[in-house]
Amino acid sequence: MLKYFILFAVIGFIIGKFNSENEKQALGIIVIIAIIWGATYAPIWGLMSLAEMALGYMITKIFNSKKD
Repeated sequence: MLKYFILFAVIGFIIGKFNSENEKQALGIIVIIAIIWGATYAPIWGLMSLAEMALGYMITKIFNSKKD
């Protein structure tokens, strides 16, 4: 379970890193991945993956705000 936490946090971080100028697109990608994951396994896992990717995305935004 810890490996999925790390995996989805890293995915969220990477999405935030590569889509830094277009926030709506980045969040849309995160939501689509979470829906697919939830439909494949269980809705609760989709919600958890959404939260974990949002955490990774938030970490990206925190690092980018400290650079400015």
